[in-house]
Amino acid sequence: MDRLKGKVALVTGAGRLGNIGLAICEAFLREGARGVIGTDLRTDEAEEITGRIASQFGSGRFHLLQHDVTSAGDWQRVVAGVTDEFGALDVLVNNAGISVHGGIETTSLDDLRKVMAVNHDALFLGMKACAPELAAAIQRFPGGGAIVNNISMSSYMANANNLAYHVSKSAARMLTLCGAVEFGPKKIRVNSVHPGLTLTPLVKESFAEYVAAGLWQDEAAAEAAIAGMGPLGVSSQPEDTAHAFVYLASEEARFVTGASLCHDGGIGLRY
Repeated sequence: MDRLKGKVALVTGAGRLGNIGLAICEAFLREGARGVIGTDLRTDEAEEITGRIASQFGSGRFHLLQHDVTSAGDWQRVVAGVTDEFGALDVLVNNAGISVHGGIETTSLDDLRKVMAVNHDALFLGMKACAPELAAAIQRFPGGGAIVNNISMSSYMANANNLAYHVSKSAARMLTLCGAVEFGPKKIRVNSVHPGLTLTPLVKESFAEYVAAGLWQDEAAAEAAIAGMGPLGVSSQPEDTAHAFVYLASEEARFVTGASLCHDGGIGLRY
């Protein structure tokens, strides 16, 4: 239960019940993180989330901040908030993401840029803003600082109905690899997790959109079809996916950088 003992983490996209970001925050606290700052653009569930975490882990170890991940200025504000509250930053998890369905012919340039801004550009801004603080983590932990990007199985799969999401995730994968090369000498490890079908609110909303587009008869059929692409044939829960982030943030992974951890039920074997 102490795999992240003493570490301070910043996790984006953590402001929605049932999503991967919140599950990561809870897993980090369960594994002994000294402090976790969750961020999100939406804060309508903030009171319920903070109350839930306080009841499990006590008050003072977790805070949820409003954060526009596409704003460089907001990144500076949030990083300053982390260091003011906890005095350090050891782990950055870039988890925030959005999706706009459509292919090349049906996706507008504005929608493509909107998705790229959140799913790719925000990772760039976060890595840039957090690097100075993360570089100091080597003074506290042998594995140094850690950046873990949530990139999705979509980074290595083509999809004619979800162009912007897949393209943005593919670009984010290369950004991760370049970051691993650049930040290695600073003793900052940069890795990515590639979840498969994980039953988050965003994914459930996607099922409804697929049904509306006539791709499947109902949401249950959509889930079964997508899960069936992998040899395990099942979906994942956010809590399952969070374990992968714990590993890459921990000292167990101190010799791991530039890795793409596929948490996809084996769907990637088909591509």
